[in-house]
This record gives sequence, C-alpha cells and structure tokens, in this order.
Amino acid sequence: MAHIAFPQWAKTITTVSTNTYSYVYIAPKTTTYSTLLFLHGFPSSCYDWRHQIKYYSIHGYGILAPDLLGYGGTDKPDSLHHYRAKTMCDSLIEIMDHEHIDRVHAVGHDMGCGLLSRLANYFPHRLLSCTFLTVPYAKPGEKFDLQAVNAMTSQFFGFERFGYIEFFVREGSGKIIDEHIDSFFSLFYPHDAEVWSRNLAPIGAIESWLRADTKAPLPSFITTEEKETHCQILHGYYDKAVNWYRALANNINIEDELNENLDPMLHMPVLVITEQPSAISIPGFAEQMKQFADDVRFKQVKTNGHWVQLEARDEVNSMIQEFIHEVC
Repeated sequence: MAHIAFPQWAKTITTVSTNTYSYVYIAPKTTTYSTLLFLHGFPSSCYDWRHQIKYYSIHGYGILAPDLLGYGGTDKPDSLHHYRAKTMCDSLIEIMDHEHIDRVHAVGHDMGCGLLSRLANYFPHRLLSCTFLTVPYAKPGEKFDLQAVNAMTSQFFGFERFGYIEFFVREGSGKIIDEHIDSFFSLFYPHDAEVWSRNLAPIGAIESWLRADTKAPLPSFITTEEKETHCQILHGYYDKAVNWYRALANNINIEDELNENLDPMLHMPVLVITEQPSAISIPGFAEQMKQFADDVRFKQVKTNGHWVQLEARDEVNSMIQEFIHEVC
C-alpha cells in the first residue's frame, strides 16, 4: 500500500472506471531522465518494488508504482467486470496523463506481466520499452484452459504446474489465506525455491499446506519488519486479490482483445529477466517471445527464486538500467 510503505510519495486518483487507485509517484530529477512504471504481481503491492523505487529515484529517474486493482490502497471491487485488462490499462493511462507522463519504461512481474502485455498492445505509443520479470509476454486473444494446462504439465513434470490456480479460483479461497497468512507468506515467499514443486504447484498442495498451518523460515532477502509490513497491507483482502486469477480462468478479456484486433507484435525494445532454472521451470517459456518482439534481449540472474526484484535486487536494477541506457 503506497500510503503505508511510501507516505512521502503516495497519491490517489479516482479514474473514469470509478475505481480509486493508490500509487507512488516521484518526478524525474530533470527532463533528461525518463520515468519507470512498475506493475506488481500476486500477492503483492507497490511495496514489492521498494528496492527499485529507492534505487531509481536516487539515480534521478521518475517512478510510477501503483497498487493494482484489488491490492493495497487501491479499490477492491467484487465484480470480475472491473478486472478487465482493458479497463485497468485505461486507468494506468489516466494516472500517467494526470502526472503529465507521456511515455514510460514499463516493468512487470508475475501477474503484472500479463497487464504489461495488454498495456503494450492497447497503448504501444505510450511505452518506451517493456521489461518482463520471470513471466513472459502473453499473446492477446488466447484462451486460457486451466485443466488442459495442468494436464499437459502433469505429463511433463509428474505434477501439475499451476495447481494452485485451481485453489485460488474457488469461492472462499481468500478467506482461507487470511486465516493462515503467516503460513501463506512463508510458502509464497519461500526460503527455498524448490518448495514450490512440492507444496504450491500440484493440485491440492497449497490447501494442505495452509490448513496444516505449515510455516517455513523467512527467506534471507526479506526481513521480519518487511514481512510484517507486507502482511499489514494484504491481510483481510486476499479474496479480492485472487480475482485476478478468477478473471484469467474465466477468460473475461478475450472478447475485448478480439474486438480490438490487437497487434500481437511488440515493436518497442523488450527485456526479459529470468531466474535460474528450477524444478518448475518450463523449458523455452521465455524464449517464445522471440516470435513476438522485433528487439528482445534476455538476461538471467544468479538466483533461482521467483522474486527476482527482491532476491536479486542489485542484478535486476543494473540489468534494467543498462537496458534503458542502450535503448534511449
């Protein structure tokens, strides 16, 4: 939540969609510095960009880091209709316009990469570049079949890769998470990335972990104080945050994307930053972006966890800054 984590830079705006957004905005030091837009994933808020906000603001860049819909200080509607990617992209552009930002270097992580994909499709002229962390670009107009994906990955891995989504889309899943928030945090921000292959990915694994109230040690890249701040921001609101997964599983965006006849190609420079391979890595998952981007570069950090902006903060910050210098 911007107002909890960054009170000195926190702002709000009510968009045309009638949703109020909370966000961090720091103006660039001079007009020669560009602005970076950071789009977080699940289960997160702008707080998970804390190391990037500090680093890039010190170096003179502008920062725009919203709490996305359903998270932090931003509104948390019940209806999936509000979570349409087109509506959320429109809101991001409204925030940019409100702050008089013409174009940004946009960075997404996790589910934020899905929103970044659509922002690049709907508003390509507003992006100087795109950076995808751990999750690659998603082509518009593609149906997501959760059962088929889990069946396919089960054959490949010996377990379902996205079994946790089946839990998230169920009614009441957010309440279970809230009741076991310490257990949930220790699973989603694991001390050992390989925990996910046993306790997150397979169908039923996450619910078993939570109902047993299993708790693992904190990872080395998160302090006790940072964990407490995270839980203060998210506790009580998980059932709204998982609406992003319900929107994905219900394919609520396909009609918009097909009607808009979106160009699937990314014509701006693209950077993809991935972690080291792990037991749940899908071979070639990131490299598929070569068919959708005119100018795409690939970088890999030295750690194998999902939270590269936290665990490999220095590498990620340097990689993005070097990329921006190359493409500007």
